Amino acid sequence: MKARTTLNVILMVFVSVFAIAGTTNAKTIYVDANAPGINDGSSWADAYNYLQDALSDANTSAKPVEIRVAQGIYKPDEDALNPDGTGDREATFQLINGVILKGGYAGLGQPDPNARDIALYETVLSGDLLGNDADVNEPCDLLREATRAENSYHVITGSGTDANAVLDGFTISGGHANSDAPHNQGGGMNNDHGSPTVTDCIFTQNAALDGGGVGNYYGNPTLNNCTFSENSSFWGTGRGNGGGMSNFYGTPVLTGCVFIGNSSDRGGGIYNNANSSVCDGNTPTLVNCTFRANYAYWDGGGMSNNYDSPIVVNCTFIGNSAGCFGYGTGGGAISGNQTIATLINCTFRGNSADSYGGAIIFGEIPYATSRMINCIFWGNDADEGPQIALYWASLSVSYCDIQGGQANIALLTCCDELAWGAGNIDSDPCFAEMGHWDNDVWVDGDYHLKSQAGRWDADEGRWTIDEVTSPCIDAGDPMSPIGPEPFPNGGIINMGAYGGTAEASKSYFGKPPCEIIVAGDINGDCEVNFSDLCIMALHWCEDHNL
Repeated sequence: MKARTTLNVILMVFVSVFAIAGTTNAKTIYVDANAPGINDGSSWADAYNYLQDALSDANTSAKPVEIRVAQGIYKPDEDALNPDGTGDREATFQLINGVILKGGYAGLGQPDPNARDIALYETVLSGDLLGNDADVNEPCDLLREATRAENSYHVITGSGTDANAVLDGFTISGGHANSDAPHNQGGGMNNDHGSPTVTDCIFTQNAALDGGGVGNYYGNPTLNNCTFSENSSFWGTGRGNGGGMSNFYGTPVLTGCVFIGNSSDRGGGIYNNANSSVCDGNTPTLVNCTFRANYAYWDGGGMSNNYDSPIVVNCTFIGNSAGCFGYGTGGGAISGNQTIATLINCTFRGNSADSYGGAIIFGEIPYATSRMINCIFWGNDADEGPQIALYWASLSVSYCDIQGGQANIALLTCCDELAWGAGNIDSDPCFAEMGHWDNDVWVDGDYHLKSQAGRWDADEGRWTIDEVTSPCIDAGDPMSPIGPEPFPNGGIINMGAYGGTAEASKSYFGKPPCEIIVAGDINGDCEVNFSDLCIMALHWCEDHNL
């Protein structure tokens, strides 16, 4: 056993050495619109002035390649031969396998051209080919704005790529996919049979018939810490899908992404459509994402799902809204048709629908059950089912805080089934600060749970003490892992979007928080007693599948 362990360590060292060597030997290409040199991409002084020239170089170079792009605005129809652009709407920045495209560099004229700060040194990839885009009053007006009619169909294309095609640290705007296929989806980025990796990017004010910000078709992209703001696929006829993103036949994975102020007919933030049996495993996965103030004309203000099985974990849905025009539509935050959804540790607050399902509506899948665990529903609104509505659907709810309890879950047909499990409560969650509507504008709040032992203050970047403690602390499923919840954590996960995370509010035991960790003290009350034994036994049973 010792020899095998030693061999494993040696192999890991060799793998690390080769990985470092591979990274060191990667070719670096520089792009800076202001570079005065010979413009061959070999240094900041001699950087390419146009991103298209750098991509052409990378395409013919041995991989891996890293392209570093300085602050500024870059358009897909411009290159060294066409410095004023061609006006070709089909021009696009095509991602390449084995090529990492990184924006946010200081570039020439700064003390350190290699300094990187994507907010300070913003690098914009723009589809506004003529530079004449007029502002719109609302994102839903983007598709009809005449000054955008000549914009690039897709600012970026990730079609045919795998996870080794990387886009990192850019702002993407002005895409306008308003034509017939294939130019009908993904104004900001179009992935047709493509699965690139996208990190720390902002997609803003892009429009398309489907997927205003990003359109995925038979692709499995990975997106980390990206923001989708004021994108649109709004027709006003029930045909546009996914203001921020549309997914057809794909299984995207999103972590730490934010969708704010996007609009569409269906799925203001995201539209997921597997167009096959949910049993086929078409599973979009969202972790630690935020949906705020998105709007859908028809259903799913934050997210609309059709024939798929999304997994949504530690996400917040705040102030989203949807109009409703009949049964099976609605869902201010989420709608699901022929959908098996799994929602774990999510928070729903201030979402609204004109008729059905202020936060959620699930419909037309009586043979399978969606489930919700450790979630909070508070202050959502609709004529029927202020929190949740079911239409020919089945739902299992356990360890959730739902305002109004079962009475605020509408069963719209005789065939709906609600499995009301253990641990559900109806108590004010005591959010740090409630968001609210002000003249049709959503004013956001803070959805950490108040605690007399300590709550994370995101604005101040520190822990603070409250005068009350939320009943949602230590109220989640005892069998759920508590993850990195800070001590004292009660040994039981909190409800809501911060449960099981490093920003989970601390447990209060009626006295000042314990300052030391006592061996065997599982819940953090500075005492070793039967409560600790019970918690330890529960998790032992979980680990051993008992």
